[in-house]
Amino acid sequence: EDLDALFTGLLGDILEQACRLKDVDVLLYRKKSELSNDFLLPFGDRVKCFDEVHGSFTENVHHAVDQAFGASYHRIVVLLDNHPIIDAPFLARVVQQLAYEDDCVVVAPSLEGTCFLLGLKANHGSIFEKTDHDPLAKPHALMKRLCRLDSMLFLTQPTYSLDSGFNLARLKSELDARDGASPDFPRRTYEMFRTFDRKYRLKKEGR
Repeated sequence: EDLDALFTGLLGDILEQACRLKDVDVLLYRKKSELSNDFLLPFGDRVKCFDEVHGSFTENVHHAVDQAFGASYHRIVVLLDNHPIIDAPFLARVVQQLAYEDDCVVVAPSLEGTCFLLGLKANHGSIFEKTDHDPLAKPHALMKRLCRLDSMLFLTQPTYSLDSGFNLARLKSELDARDGASPDFPRRTYEMFRTFDRKYRLKKEGR
């Protein structure tokens, strides 16, 4: 339950940052049983919701990319990991980079060999196809497929993935040192960390 609450906070912070961009549509694929309409109320009409239609995460990503390009979008940014460093200025730079080249991919890699964001100007749906393995489940698999594309790749500064307790603790330490008054500050995520501090410190002191 704590992890669900934390990652819901991560999602809320990312949606808030995405909604700060002008002339950008924010598309969210979700399971209604896991994310209620009430959660989306603060974002008004800025977020367009779609129901997930497939079983695996990779299949849903593939479907979302196909649907976006089928709806005549020419530049899309795919978020694969809910990381609060993905703020509005970062997203704006990705969108701007996609405006320059005829066919390019912006890749935000993680130190663990995965990717937490892709910027696409063409529908390279083949990178998400599950042939011999799931490209989003195995480190370096997606990057190898991206390198085989006949496209120009632009890599951002790599960061750590939020796939371990160690990296979540690292994130908390970084947020402790940041300016909480900044419009880019992930306040939902930080508030969840503060809630955990109070919750588990009281339990420890009680013992």
